[in-house]
Amino acid sequence: MRRMFARLGSSPLGPAILGIGYFTVAMLALLATRGVYGIAAIWPPSGILLATLLIVPRRSVWRFVVAAVVASFAANLLDGTGVRIAAGFSAANGLEAMVATLILRRRSRGWARGRSGRRVSFLDPSGLGAFIVASSIAALVSAGVATCISPDPTREFMLSWFSTVWLGMLLVTPLLLAIFEIGASARHAVSRSDATHLIGIVALTVVASAATFHQTEYPLLFLPMMVVVIAVLRGGMLGGIVSIVVVVAVGSWALCRGTGPVFLIREPQEARMLFFQLYLLALFVSALPMATLLAARDRLRVTLSERIRLLDQAEAAAHIGHWRIDPSDHAIFWSPEVFRIHGMAEGELPMLDQVVALYHPDDRGRVAEIVADALADGLPFSFEARLVWPNGAVRHVSVQGERDFSSPDDAIGLFGLVRDVTDQIDARQVLRDARDAADRSAQAAMLLASTDALTGLANRRRIGEYLESSLAAEAEGPAGGAGLSVILFDIDQFKAVNDRYGHDVGDEVLKRIAASAAEGLRNTDLIGRYGGEEFVIILPATDPQTALKIAERVRKTIEGSAEDQQPMVTVSLGIASTRGEDSARAILKRADIALYEAKRAGRNRSRMA
Repeated sequence: MRRMFARLGSSPLGPAILGIGYFTVAMLALLATRGVYGIAAIWPPSGILLATLLIVPRRSVWRFVVAAVVASFAANLLDGTGVRIAAGFSAANGLEAMVATLILRRRSRGWARGRSGRRVSFLDPSGLGAFIVASSIAALVSAGVATCISPDPTREFMLSWFSTVWLGMLLVTPLLLAIFEIGASARHAVSRSDATHLIGIVALTVVASAATFHQTEYPLLFLPMMVVVIAVLRGGMLGGIVSIVVVVAVGSWALCRGTGPVFLIREPQEARMLFFQLYLLALFVSALPMATLLAARDRLRVTLSERIRLLDQAEAAAHIGHWRIDPSDHAIFWSPEVFRIHGMAEGELPMLDQVVALYHPDDRGRVAEIVADALADGLPFSFEARLVWPNGAVRHVSVQGERDFSSPDDAIGLFGLVRDVTDQIDARQVLRDARDAADRSAQAAMLLASTDALTGLANRRRIGEYLESSLAAEAEGPAGGAGLSVILFDIDQFKAVNDRYGHDVGDEVLKRIAASAAEGLRNTDLIGRYGGEEFVIILPATDPQTALKIAERVRKTIEGSAEDQQPMVTVSLGIASTRGEDSARAILKRADIALYEAKRAGRNRSRMA
C-alpha cells in the first residue's frame, strides 16, 4: 500500500481521487448537519486531507492541496456560497492541512528527504500530544483566515469554525491513518478474531448511539461514552476510533432530523451545536489517550519480553549469567544461564548456604567470607573460584557483584554476574606454557645468533656489539681509568695445516686453539672467532701492560697445548689499547697492524700497537 500511495502521489490520478472524495464528503457534511452560518457540525474533509498529506511523498503535497481546495470551492459554490467567500473558505481549509502537516512532519527527518510513509504515531503519548497540538494550531489559523473572509466576522463564527475543522481532523485523521497502517503492514493485518471484535464494536455503538440520539426524552449521552470505552478496551486504538466515528455519524444524522438529547437544551441552535461538538471532543479525550496508554503498555510489555529473551540468548552465548540476592530475606534469583553455569537444570532456586556449598571445598570458606562481608558493608567485590558440578566436574567461574539499592528500608542486597571462565583458565595455562617455550626458544636463538658454530666462541657480530658497548662504558667512566685493550691473534701458517692434513683436522685445530685461549680469562673478558683462523679477545678495564701479559699467557698456553698433539701450531698476537676517543674500527685496525708486525718478526710472539 505504501508503494501504491507513492505511485498515486506522483501521478495525476491521486489528486483527482482525493478531489472527488473531498467534494463528496464535503457535500454530505453540508447537507447532513448544519450549524450557524452554514458550517457543518464537523468537517470530515479536513481530516481526509490531513491524513492524505501525512501519507503521500513531500514533493506531491501541493498537488493534493490544490485538488482539495478546488473541491472545497466547488462544494461551497453548490451550497450557495458566494465566489469570494467560497474561495476564502477553501483557502482556509487548504491552509489548515498544510500547517498541521508542516508541524507534524518536521518531527521526522525522513520526510525532509522526500520519503513517503506515515509519520504520526498514536501509540505513544508524545505522538498523540503532538497531533492534538498541531491540529489545534492549524484549526486556529484556519478559523482566523475564515473569520477575516466571512461577511459577519464574529467570535461565535470563529469558535464554530475552529471546533468544526478541529473535530474533523481529530476524529477522521486517526481513523484513516490506522486503516492505512493496517493495509501497509502485513504484521498488523486484522485477524478474523479482530474483525469479529470490530464488527461487534460497530454494532454495539450503532445500537447505543441510536438509543441515545433518536429520542429526545432522556439524556442518555453516557451510553455512547461507555461503549467507546468498551471499544478501546476490546479493540484498542482502531476500535476506539471506529466507535467514535459511528457516534459522530449517527449523532449528526439525528441532529439533522431534529432529534437527540441536545434538543433538551432550551437554548438557540448555535448553543446546541456547540454542545454536540464539545460532547464529541469529550469522547475523543476520553478514548484516544486511554487507547494510547494501553498501546504503550502493550508495546512496553512486548519490548520487555523481547529484551529478556535477547538477554537470555546473549548470556547463553557469552556464558555469563546474572544473579540477585534479595535485600529483605536474602532469597536468591538466578537467570537461566546461571543454572547452566552451575551444571543444574532450571528449577527451584537454591538458598544462599546451598549456593556456597556448590563451590570446591578449598574455595568454599573464601567465597562464604566474601559474600558475608558484601552483605554486611555493601561494597563491590569480585573473585575467581571453582565450582563442583553434580557429576563431579570442576569448572572455574569469575563472580562479581555490587549492592542492590532497590530496598526502601536501606537493607543490603546484592546484584552481580557470574561467568564460566574454564576455557579462559585453560587457555591462560596454554599461553603460559607457550610463552615459557617461546622464551627458551628465543634465548636459544639469541645464543645461536651470537655464537660461532664451530668453536662455540662469540662470533663476529657478538664481538662487534661487545666492543662497542665496552667502549661506550669506558668513555662514560671516570677519567684516568685503566682503559680497554684488544688482543687480535691468528694461527701461524694455518693454510699449510689445511693443505697437509685436510680441513677436518684444521677444524679440530681451531677448536683446540679456542679452548686453550679461553682458559684463564675473566668473566668480563670476551673471546671470539673473528673469521677464518683469526680470533679476538676484548679486555675491558685493562691497561696495555696487563693486556701484554695476558697475550703472552695465551700464546704460551696454546704453544704448550700443542706439544703432545699434531699438528703443532703457534699463534701471533697484536695488542692495542684505547687512547683518546677510539672507535671499534680504529682499535681493531691498530691491533691488526701489531699482529702483522709480530708475523714479520718471526711469528709466535706478541706485539703492542
